[in-house]
Amino acid sequence: MSKKIGILGGTFDPIHNGHIYIAYEAKRLLDLDEIIFMPSGNPPHKDEKNITDSHLRYKMVDIAVKSYEGFTTSDYEVNKQGLSYTYETLMHLKDTLKGADLYFITGADCLIDLEKWKNVDLIMDNCNFVVFNRPGYTKEELYDEKRLVEQKYNKEIIFLDLLQLDISSTWIRHRIREGHMVDFFMPDEVSKIIRDNRLYL
Repeated sequence: MSKKIGILGGTFDPIHNGHIYIAYEAKRLLDLDEIIFMPSGNPPHKDEKNITDSHLRYKMVDIAVKSYEGFTTSDYEVNKQGLSYTYETLMHLKDTLKGADLYFITGADCLIDLEKWKNVDLIMDNCNFVVFNRPGYTKEELYDEKRLVEQKYNKEIIFLDLLQLDISSTWIRHRIREGHMVDFFMPDEVSKIIRDNRLYL
């Protein structure tokens, strides 16, 4: 029987408890053997100048997830040259994780913006596409978009109705700039890396 592996990608700038909750619930609900956290190297949709160094983001993710059974971190995108595209990452994982059944886990905002992504057909062909709800989107809106994408690519999308923790990396960075505490939103080791490197000030 092939291994079921979840992929949770993102900028993780910084990783927080919301990310860990999503990964835990996806692993439990989909009965996955493993969740690979994939910090993005150079995402095409973000301004590289405003993103924390990829190796520092990788370090924060790695230290945040190490104590959870079945959680691992990949440095594939961090070490890859050029822009980071999801379809390339999935094709790479398909090639290296021989026979594994991949589950790409992403938020509602990505489902809404999916047509802006590169080679969506290759993404759909190389994984089970999993979407979780996020604040700001109604279930009706998401189900409508889910239906449209499923019809266009003839692929089923898995929807996870999770508790909506309204924590975002953007909001955490803003709190740090304003001089407010954020320790309760992330693992202690991540807070320490942020303080030691004077990030987001």
